[in-house]
Amino acid sequence: MDLLSIKRKISQITPTNRNPLYQSHLYWSQKPYNICDILIEELTEEGDIIFDPFMGSGVTIIEAALHNRKGVGVEINELPIFIVDTLLKKVEVVEELLNEFELFLDSLQSYYETWSDEFNTVGVINKIIFDRPSPFSEPEIKEIYYKCKGNKNAVVKKPDIFDSEKMLANNGYQQIRDFIMIPNSRLAVQNNQSVSTLFTPRALSIIDEILQYIARIHDNNQRNVIQYILMSSLHLIKITDTKSNSQWPLWTPKENCLEKNAIDVLKKRIGLLRESFKYLANYSDRNLTKGSSFEELLTNCGYYIIHNGIQNITQGDIPDNSVDLVITDPPYLGQVLYSEYMQLYYPFLDLHFNIEDEIVVSKAQGRNKDEDNYFQLLNQGFEKISRKLKRGKLLCMYFHESNLSVWNKLINIMKQNGLYFLTQVHVPKKKSTLKNILSPKKSLQGDSILFFIKETGLYREPNENESLEEVVSNVLLHVEYELSEKGPLTTTQLIDDGLMEIIIQNGWLEQLSQNYKSIVDVFEPKVNWDDTNGKWYI
Repeated sequence: MDLLSIKRKISQITPTNRNPLYQSHLYWSQKPYNICDILIEELTEEGDIIFDPFMGSGVTIIEAALHNRKGVGVEINELPIFIVDTLLKKVEVVEELLNEFELFLDSLQSYYETWSDEFNTVGVINKIIFDRPSPFSEPEIKEIYYKCKGNKNAVVKKPDIFDSEKMLANNGYQQIRDFIMIPNSRLAVQNNQSVSTLFTPRALSIIDEILQYIARIHDNNQRNVIQYILMSSLHLIKITDTKSNSQWPLWTPKENCLEKNAIDVLKKRIGLLRESFKYLANYSDRNLTKGSSFEELLTNCGYYIIHNGIQNITQGDIPDNSVDLVITDPPYLGQVLYSEYMQLYYPFLDLHFNIEDEIVVSKAQGRNKDEDNYFQLLNQGFEKISRKLKRGKLLCMYFHESNLSVWNKLINIMKQNGLYFLTQVHVPKKKSTLKNILSPKKSLQGDSILFFIKETGLYREPNENESLEEVVSNVLLHVEYELSEKGPLTTTQLIDDGLMEIIIQNGWLEQLSQNYKSIVDVFEPKVNWDDTNGKWYI
């Protein structure tokens, strides 16, 4: 394994998930498929087993199958499994199915009709801006954007009484099963708040019409396709802000709320799904069938998914020492509360979510998911992962953090389970986060892939005779050397291009984590920072 060559390839590529398969749906923290491809092609052979114990959107599983490998995923929630299964399942007469659904959606445009005094005719609304002081109060419409036949540009009007009635009309729902969400102030979910409060009554009426349409489809695979279109649209149909901030699925603003034309949204998602099926047609020679067991996967299938938490996986699910490569993006503390996000989909698609087994930090009422619980479950998970991985094989894990305590806990978990840290490589992101912009000195941009190998006894034990002052001096020597050789560097470049590797491999991490919060705190007093360029220099 030439890890230096692999790191070079990754650092020279522009990471992306702009691929018809992954653009056809929303999933949070979705990792670049082209980075996954490099890892698969460089670290495995055709027919090898590639394992993702925190499957999420299924990038690892799908790319493994498309590259003539066999993908194994573990996932606690039903929605991600539904995504992978629907994308990879061949459906008969799919184009006819999509055309018929488009015609049905056209029949629902009457929900968005509005009278235009300006043109003395009926127009069709494409969006409405309104205020709503709380999720439990009625909206106060401010502006309506609509188009009339033969008019390319949207026209703005103030609401009349019929506009308000149409937006708030609720004749009862036949298929929607409302659901009271788990209160969590961080996600803006209040006590006794239901999923229905995230939508206008008009949007709920349209969703219910679609669910009635789905119920009339007899073929299960065809039914799943239409459900997939609805699933991929819900975060855009719900009430959001004018920027359509889909990263906050359970939040709605108080002012300048946005209601989109749900029919327009759904038709665009149909187009994206069409592109997905066209993309997959290029891989018609691949085995994309789903196995019901590990044994079936080996003999006849392209992928296999276990609906459970990784900490609960047994020898019967996946035999020990059977996996050739692990590629995964484990949940990071409380950064993304996946199972709580899944509440958005439950009333409409009956896709269940698992609150108990989730490895996460959450302050939601009654969850009892603190940091101690998180690291305990994470350790149990990596114990199972290590058992499944063959000796001498690699685990590639997305992770990025400057907090030394978190690093130390992670490395101790890996060490305890026979996984030795080899190196890491930076995976950049095009857009900077708000934290990157406000605090470039101590925040990290993009992601990092950590490479571990399944071998025991490789970690260097801390030298008891080496003082903290000596350790810090050695860290500073490395930082100064890097800056003198390469010129000014960002915090991310310093950490990813060798600093953490040296700290871990020399056994300095434990001592540093007990005395410093951040890696930056170790070298900041002795190294210059250029605030204009956001880089360290000598």
